Amino acid sequence: ESKAQGDNTYDIPGVITATAGLFSLTYGFNEAATKGWSSSTTISFLVAAAVLLVIFVVIEMKVANPLMPLRVVTERNRGGSYLGSLVVGAGLFSMFLFLGLYLQVILGYSPLRSGFAFLPFTAGIIVFAGIASQLLPKFGPRLLMVPGLIFAGIGLLMMTRITPETSYVTHVLPSLLIMSSGMALVFIPLTSTSLHGVSSHDTGVASAMLNTSQQIGGSLGTALLNTVAATATATYAAANTQLGDRVSSFAMTHGFTVAFKFSAVLLFAGAVVLFFFINIGKESLVETEGAGMH
Repeated sequence: ESKAQGDNTYDIPGVITATAGLFSLTYGFNEAATKGWSSSTTISFLVAAAVLLVIFVVIEMKVANPLMPLRVVTERNRGGSYLGSLVVGAGLFSMFLFLGLYLQVILGYSPLRSGFAFLPFTAGIIVFAGIASQLLPKFGPRLLMVPGLIFAGIGLLMMTRITPETSYVTHVLPSLLIMSSGMALVFIPLTSTSLHGVSSHDTGVASAMLNTSQQIGGSLGTALLNTVAATATATYAAANTQLGDRVSSFAMTHGFTVAFKFSAVLLFAGAVVLFFFINIGKESLVETEGAGMH
């Protein structure tokens, strides 16, 4: 474990404003799912989030030891890595939520069986991570990450074919395998690009920013796409009352598929971000290894 040298004080105002701002943003998205985007509560929390996050950036520009040194995120490749990680987290985390609901609520899987149903995704990540680590020194990060996100997005789009009457083997499993192979090509290079050119003093912050951006993206994406799924479900149910008792399962599945479409769009957006921001090649591996030895 590394420890930054020099003056290291706590940035309490930064912690408070960042936490409050992200809480307000996530809660605002959640409120939109139940009360609508025009609700005064939704608008109030979203406005509060914008104000608090702007204040947070101002604080980080002025304090001696900021929680998030702007020099870490303003470098093109690192900033692109964090932005890409945020977008990918938003698209990927929601997939786990809605697919888990589909397996348990629609197909009737138990929680344990649902967990096993996700194992092919984990196995695909493990297998293709080894392949990605071999390809990275030869091709560099961008040539792996961009196609990887495109493959993952295609896998999510394939998931939109599910209905209450389709099976796991024919409609879910192939999508999971395609997504896992693509995401493995993203995760390995992203670790390298997020530490590109960072000083030894900022190595810990730069590494933490990658995980933090993914978690923030996951929280925001889940809240936002939950709103999308809930709206699509209600609209479908109102328009298809002729289905009778089956309308509930079909409406919920429709909501899940709409959320998967939006998730795929987020992954494609992540591919665009990484394509334009990441401009380093194989040399990033050497720099990252050197940074990690300090």
